[in-house]
Amino acid sequence: MICPFCRHENLEGADQCESCLMDLSPFTLPAPESTLEDRLMNEDVSSLGAKKAIMVGPRTTVREAVDTMVANSIGCVLVHDGARMVGILTERDLLLRVSARMAAVENEPVSRFMTPDPLTLDCEAPLAFALNYMTLRDFRHLPLTRDGELAGIISLRDFLGLLFRTYPEIASGEKAG
Repeated sequence: MICPFCRHENLEGADQCESCLMDLSPFTLPAPESTLEDRLMNEDVSSLGAKKAIMVGPRTTVREAVDTMVANSIGCVLVHDGARMVGILTERDLLLRVSARMAAVENEPVSRFMTPDPLTLDCEAPLAFALNYMTLRDFRHLPLTRDGELAGIISLRDFLGLLFRTYPEIASGEKAG
């Protein structure tokens, strides 16, 4: 079994990755019973069409980061120090850590408010794993990697798109027959 976090090849049935020690037990999945279950279990995260990640530096001000998010109609920016991703600043970070005192902190660096060292997932991880990972950790955004390098970002909105593409009658308001 290949670990979706670090791509290390483990023995089939291993409960924990030998390399990164992540829990592999969620990978024992039953056979799919619907089109959606089949897609979630057999398609990888890259099928969602990850968006290009918009990045800012750790010294970027909160105001500049908010302006960047608004200008790009996105819910987060990744914080990159030039060598590696060091954090993620999300709408949720802004609501919970900044909103009531925006005027007082708008010129502060995003590094004070970001979520440091965000967890990432390899693009080849199954969709079901990514959705479970995001749900269990209460993530709305998830940076993706390929061969250890940042490859893009997905959000829960991407999973809603998958749901609507799989069941177009949901999006159109038709009753499933």
